[in-house]
Amino acid sequence: MPGQRPTLLVATSLSVSILLAMPATALTGQQQAPQPQDTASQTALREQALTRERVLQAMEAQPQSSSVRRIDPGALREALAQRAQGGQQPQDNSVQAQEPEYDAQGRPVAPIDWNTAAVDMRRDMAQMNQDTPATFVPTQPPPRVPPFRNAPPSELARPRLPVLLPLETEPTATRGEEEGGGVDGMMFFASDYFYSASFHRRGIMYQITGSRVIHAVENSAAIAGQYMAMTDAQGQLVTRTEYGQELSFNRYGAAYTLLIACSNPDENAECRDENTIRAFAGRLVVAGGSPEGLPPRNNPRRPR
Repeated sequence: MPGQRPTLLVATSLSVSILLAMPATALTGQQQAPQPQDTASQTALREQALTRERVLQAMEAQPQSSSVRRIDPGALREALAQRAQGGQQPQDNSVQAQEPEYDAQGRPVAPIDWNTAAVDMRRDMAQMNQDTPATFVPTQPPPRVPPFRNAPPSELARPRLPVLLPLETEPTATRGEEEGGGVDGMMFFASDYFYSASFHRRGIMYQITGSRVIHAVENSAAIAGQYMAMTDAQGQLVTRTEYGQELSFNRYGAAYTLLIACSNPDENAECRDENTIRAFAGRLVVAGGSPEGLPPRNNPRRPR
């Protein structure tokens, strides 16, 4: 719209961040070798697969909308640079501001491109089903989203944003060795507009958080352009932290932050290697999330 300033929603730890995901959980230490997959894990995996089918149907039932579009990082960076130099307002809808929804606390939340999320989820579910007889490789573990050990599989439908989770072939554990070990799988916490998942492997804690809550909106094209200049071609920003690394990006309108952390990063080459967190990002699939979340009777955070 002529004269309208571009609004950029970004998850980052910088002070100029626009959509800031909630803080990471407490850091933990080394990982104990995970236990073999048991009947509870197998049951949880089956129930999570059934939940994914239901949330995919809910996504696909959403009407087609052109109001929310996947952002092309390169096009956005170029448009913001032009704007910062006094050029005309870009006409691309992907960089125009959207009227936000609001959560139960009155905080604005970003709109979600459920249509694109559903397309990607159907593609990702085909990848999750690679353990079928036609494609299963006996010498390799089948890829899977680790089972939840602290929450029922139905929690996949609680967040009202696409839930990105890693597709893993290596063992994962719920706790680190210094905490007394753990069991096979991962921890999952969810609310209406936020979720967090974490697991441990080889002394490293892996965590992903997703959020739709807009904590601050930066309307300055110059500041937004400076942020975009720090991201790569995929719109990802990797930063070094005291305990490891952090990677942030936007997708479908939501903000996501990945974290890897260990007790002694200077002594753990894998924890220091940027390829570790980028590989983590490359394993993410759309594993849940639904436009309406869970019914109010199952969700105390939502008004009845």
